[in-house]
Amino acid sequence: MSLLKTGLVRGVKWSMLFGLLAMYQWWSGNMEGVHNMLVYGGMAFFLGLTSIIYDVRQWSFPKQILIHWVTMHVTILPLVILSGFLPVTSLQDALSVYLKFNVSGLILFSSSYVIQKVRRQAKTL
Repeated sequence: MSLLKTGLVRGVKWSMLFGLLAMYQWWSGNMEGVHNMLVYGGMAFFLGLTSIIYDVRQWSFPKQILIHWVTMHVTILPLVILSGFLPVTSLQDALSVYLKFNVSGLILFSSSYVIQKVRRQAKTL
């Protein structure tokens, strides 16, 4: 239960930041900015919530990666599609969004993994 609480706290903290930015956009009269900040806030919430996946020590690293990949498809991908940031008007558009989502996820995951490895090695020196 402690991990779930940690994930909720992380998610709420990050989403609150975007909530404040949405309020600023609203006060400025920028309704498109409000929409964008709320979508980003939803994404931040789910990213914070699911960040605990890599804290579950009983799971192997490949299992953590698979659970992370599935979770992102259930949480973040629908937000990307429903946000309207990338228009989806055909099957080809949907496949393009899906491909972009997975490629960007792979790039972000790989770069985060390399940075984490370098930081761990630097600490042991």
